[in-house]
Amino acid sequence: MHTRLCDGRNLECAGSVNSAVGMTSIRLAGPLDEPYLKQCIESAYHEYPRLISRGTAPLERAANAVMEQVSNDGFAHVAEIDGQTVGASWWTPETDEEMSVAYFVTPDSRGNGVATKLLEAGLVEAKARGMRSTLVKTHPENQASIALARKVGFEPVVALLRQAL
Repeated sequence: MHTRLCDGRNLECAGSVNSAVGMTSIRLAGPLDEPYLKQCIESAYHEYPRLISRGTAPLERAANAVMEQVSNDGFAHVAEIDGQTVGASWWTPETDEEMSVAYFVTPDSRGNGVATKLLEAGLVEAKARGMRSTLVKTHPENQASIALARKVGFEPVVALLRQAL
């Protein structure tokens, strides 16, 4: 993985790339991005509601819980192509030295390197915050997400299985 260290506030240096659809830039999310982040979180989890609180919690409540973690000890990035918001990643603490990440890219912007840049920029930020490792949590059937995580250097570490009661 090749990333350039940035100051953590303006990630143009780590996150700008020309793609087939235009210029992609990655930036840290701010307070005005909260509605978009919540929408991304709900969209990302929409396909997998059984993974959130045993499938009983509404997506809005799950998104609010993630946003609270992001606001307290985590961070988020927003991806834009030619000024249009097309995706986000959100990073939340697992321990004092480890964070987990989830992300969402709009369907029409997938395949253009947006998620790769979101992950790369987030890894730079997590390292700057003193994290020693990060986790990508994804559904085992989401082969695109697994391939992306492996592409940027993540390795499988454990299989989690759940049974609804």
